[in-house]
Amino acid sequence: MRVLLDHNLPRKLKNHLLSHDSVLTQEAGWNDLENGEMLSATQRTFDVLLTTDTNIYHQQNVAQFDIAVIVLRAYDNKYESLRPMMTDVLSQLEAIKPGEVYYIYIDEKLKASDRSKGKGPEA
Repeated sequence: MRVLLDHNLPRKLKNHLLSHDSVLTQEAGWNDLENGEMLSATQRTFDVLLTTDTNIYHQQNVAQFDIAVIVLRAYDNKYESLRPMMTDVLSQLEAIKPGEVYYIYIDEKLKASDRSKGKGPEA
């Protein structure tokens, strides 16, 4: 599976995706692309966009793109905070479908908070 890691993710997360072909947006030269442009460009080369952009579900119609999106939800974007979710990411990659957005939460408290604020697909 080809996975693009958004610019807001730590480089070290690539170490957890060794069984997949993973590339950082910086490496692809796509740091300055907005979400819609990113999804359009990404679908030609990648299967999955990994990001922490919580609003992508509401801002983009991901169903129109031939790519899946995984949103990591933690209290910050630090490697130490996101690393524990990588096992769930690897599991999700096994069942992922193009045009879908998947949220992986660090804990239930943050998931409940997102729901109450109208973030994510369950809002």
